[in-house]
Amino acid sequence: MITSPLLVRWYGTLAAVAAVLATQAIVLPRWPTAPAPLPAEQLEAKLGEAKLLSLKDRPSTASLWHAKRNIELATSTPVVIPLRGGYELTVIEGSMRQRFNFQAGTIARDQPSLKLRKRHLTMAPVPTAAGLAQDRPVLQTCLVRGPGLDEPFGVTREQLTAIADRRASGKVAALERVIGLQANRSYACTLISLRGPQGEPPSDGLWQQVLGLVKPVLQSQD
Repeated sequence: MITSPLLVRWYGTLAAVAAVLATQAIVLPRWPTAPAPLPAEQLEAKLGEAKLLSLKDRPSTASLWHAKRNIELATSTPVVIPLRGGYELTVIEGSMRQRFNFQAGTIARDQPSLKLRKRHLTMAPVPTAAGLAQDRPVLQTCLVRGPGLDEPFGVTREQLTAIADRRASGKVAALERVIGLQANRSYACTLISLRGPQGEPPSDGLWQQVLGLVKPVLQSQD
């Protein structure tokens, strides 16, 4: 039978171990998790049903960059889908190690077709970054996937970390993090980038339609 002093010592040891693990997760976060492959066929099927898919100018798989993972950022292999009218949709998952890197621009920074210049933000129909990539107009946002997120889109660090905090809130989630069943925070989102022909920015209507088609397909993967 465990005596009272032994029980106190056992609980004290358990609390100390939990504190060390929690501190390690905050001060020395793990490498970002490698994202799972994106549902390319489902995305193309949904866009095809809406008559948005271009049947020509399919990108060569050899021309696409591959999944990457380093100490700060892990990205999936992108899904690049040409749309009618010369538009191009790129979807890529990114997972960041540090909270201060959790923004759409971090995922896009190494790819010329995604990296924006003359960048500015708008809030319609969702938080969106607009700018130019390779002299073509682009709209971008990032989708945080997870249950119970009514407003899952963001662009800036402030927007995306607020969504991550909402997803990780609650007593059950807190307990799971302490005992190791859930990461301290997951700084991951899916970048959705719509690029138009040179001089023809995507309209708000097309952007909203694309997001409405892509969002349920991505969320169904959780």
